[in-house]
Amino acid sequence: MRRKNRKWVAIAAALYLFVMWSAFRWAINQRIPEGNVFVRIEREGLRRQAEERARAAQGQPPPPPTGETRLSAAGPAFVAARYDATHVVFMVTSDTESRFSNSSLSRQSGNPTRISAPRKPAAPLAGLDELWEPDSHSLHFFPEIVQETQPGEQWNLSISADVTIPVVIERVVIAPTGCSLAMGFLASVPAQHQADFTVPSSEYFLVRRVAVEPANPPIVAHIGKLPDWKSSPAIAQQIELQLNARMKEELAKIDARLIANSASPGATSASVPVGDARPRLKEWLHADQGLARGEGILDYDVRAFRLTPDEVPRLFVRARWKLAEATVFLMTAWYKRAQSPADASTELLSADSSWARALRDGQAPVSLGDRLDFQTILNEFDADADGWAELLVHSDDAHSYRATSSQGASTTIAPYLYTDKGLVPLKSPFRRDAQSPESCLDP
Repeated sequence: MRRKNRKWVAIAAALYLFVMWSAFRWAINQRIPEGNVFVRIEREGLRRQAEERARAAQGQPPPPPTGETRLSAAGPAFVAARYDATHVVFMVTSDTESRFSNSSLSRQSGNPTRISAPRKPAAPLAGLDELWEPDSHSLHFFPEIVQETQPGEQWNLSISADVTIPVVIERVVIAPTGCSLAMGFLASVPAQHQADFTVPSSEYFLVRRVAVEPANPPIVAHIGKLPDWKSSPAIAQQIELQLNARMKEELAKIDARLIANSASPGATSASVPVGDARPRLKEWLHADQGLARGEGILDYDVRAFRLTPDEVPRLFVRARWKLAEATVFLMTAWYKRAQSPADASTELLSADSSWARALRDGQAPVSLGDRLDFQTILNEFDADADGWAELLVHSDDAHSYRATSSQGASTTIAPYLYTDKGLVPLKSPFRRDAQSPESCLDP
């Protein structure tokens, strides 16, 4: 560069720096309500990030349940039933002794005394209205949990999602459950808690010896049934389409298993009693072809619940398909309702077709599926306050058929932990054999 040009280059550089410095000072001194330009840019960036996180959260499921460990640590939850206005009854051992045989329980109970039944029997699904008090001298022969529980001991009774009250053990009781005997306790509700006990509409509860440790921090979720929820025509159409599609998927799996097992040893050897009208393999495969073609008549009902921390309704669906007026497929399913009330979309979360498998295996009673109440939600709880519900479920046992009697059906009331992937069984279920006493005697 020539010496005479250096002056002009220096002047140009100085002018450029002066202009940039002036622009910087002007930007800083701008009086914008949100602050200067740089503050505004920073805030807009933070706002956009918050909006993106909110949009992402709307499409994400609630955090998975973490209460199974806490529930297990508290020990088994026994099914309790309302006995009268001030008492509950629950069994801690069941289906262990024959009702009429010369069993150890029958011999060791000495001379049991019949307990007066309430004027108005409650909780008919439990069938615990006939109670006997064993001879106190034979107590040391009974199961360990019975021996270790003393009159006056307090247990914890969950009567709803947000109410748990103490109950006081009064006495040991024996109850016939079909062809078997069960042992448990009759417990009273303290006077100061009887108002809470009379409020719930349900007659079925859960009782624990040890209280469940709550989540830290606890999650407040309004768990319970939504009795006023109604299905719109758009939702009903989606549910029907998804039910039929899922039924065909389950049907293909069931038929594949039937065909695979048909050649196994013993598959056709007296699995069904002589004279029984149940269809055999060929008849079932023929019926299933009709179902796959869409010839089955679908009947279903829907119940809505709030069971999760996000408080988005979950829909419990009981579905039945018929061909020629005969029940050929049963299934339950859980759906997730869209968060926005204006959005009619539903998502099928899980399904259970065990009753349909039992029908084809010849292990279900003929009456199964006559009504849609083959599975019912009896009560909802949240003992550990984590926002995920525990459900008390009454079910017709899918594999309860007995070849020796047409009255061989049984039912189960069992606690489950709800998850969006399916129900997780908890301890301890109460099983009731529906056989009449006369059918229990050997011919």
